[in-house]
Amino acid sequence: MKPSKPPFYRQETPDSCVPACLRMVLAGYGLHVSEADLRALCDCTSDGTSALFALDAARHFGFANTSKQTLNLDELAGLTHNGIYPIVFVSLRPIDGRRGAHALVVLEIGTNWITVYDPAQGERLIELETFRVAWRTHYNLAIIVEN
Repeated sequence: MKPSKPPFYRQETPDSCVPACLRMVLAGYGLHVSEADLRALCDCTSDGTSALFALDAARHFGFANTSKQTLNLDELAGLTHNGIYPIVFVSLRPIDGRRGAHALVVLEIGTNWITVYDPAQGERLIELETFRVAWRTHYNLAIIVEN
């Protein structure tokens, strides 16, 4: 089953960006789960959420082919072109000048811009080179949710 464009959900706590992103992506598949349930399944703490716990949470709901991958920008673009919406891990410093890690849902990649759902701010356009630097800081890590 191919997902539809996910709905946007704002993160409910300062440290729940990963569960919020997972909530959006799961909803794109038609599965509606509360962020509170996802925070518990992902073992979300004041330090955030491990990608591996998010992977386990997606698999808990039957998305057995969910994977954690290191991708390049072309691979990321290929996924979005095929209607898959990856969760990526980035550093906020290049994007907003703030310290910390963050998760985003990638919606579309253009020539100079990337469109993402930022669970703290909403839909955003980020200059592609800025995104590349922010994503590289987290080793081009992405979670691909698939059933």
